[in-house]
Parts: sequence; C-alpha cells; structure tokens
Amino acid sequence: MTSTIAILGVLTVAAAAAVLLKTQRPELGFSVTVLTCVLILSVLILRLTPLLETVETLFSELPLSWEYGSILLKGLGICLLTQTAADSCRDAGESALAGKAELTGKITLLALSVPLFKEVAALAAAMIGGEGVGG
Repeated sequence: MTSTIAILGVLTVAAAAAVLLKTQRPELGFSVTVLTCVLILSVLILRLTPLLETVETLFSELPLSWEYGSILLKGLGICLLTQTAADSCRDAGESALAGKAELTGKITLLALSVPLFKEVAALAAAMIGGEGVGG
C-alpha cells in the first residue's frame, strides 16, 4: 500500500510540474509526462513479477496449457502499453496519433489471439464431427 501511495504521489507531483511547465515550455511539460510514465511503468513491471510467477505456478497446477496464460498476460501488457502510448499522444495534442496507437494495440491483440481462435475452431469442428482447422 505504501508503494501505491508513493506512486500516486509521484504521479500527482509530475502532473503539477507538467502543467506548470506547459505554460512556459510546452516541450518540457510533455517530457516530464513521458519520463514519469516510463518510470512508473518500470516500477509497476517490477511489482508484477511476483504476481506473474504466481499465475505461472497456478497454470502449472491446472490441466491447462501455460500457452493460455502466456497469451492472456501478453494481452494485458499490450493493453497497458497501448493505453500509455495513446494517453501520451493525447497529452501532446495528437489525437490522430493516439487513435493509431489504439488501432495498433487492437491489431496486435488480434494477431496474438489467432492460436486461440484456431483451437476453438478445431474444438468446434471436432464436436460436430469435422476434422478441425489446419489438419
């Protein structure tokens, strides 16, 4: 909880600094925002490591392939990075670039989920007596 309060405090101070800097030097205000986002994401990734190990252990104890968990965690990472990039673009006043960042994330998620779609299609085909997808 203390680290969460510390992170929120850093974010609040950075936001105030960025707002103050934007009135005098907009490029510095944006730099403060981007650097703070990178710093906070780094800290959060370090905090996620034990959680990821727990999830991996959980998947190893279940009759499910770790591939499913891996896809889910990669998808979560893509969502977090996409949101951060889109927010940074919007903060810089570039809503068109923010939209492209979001589109990139969506397409990447779609590509990441293709193996799952194939498996679902093969399972459905097997259930109705077909051969499945891809042989």
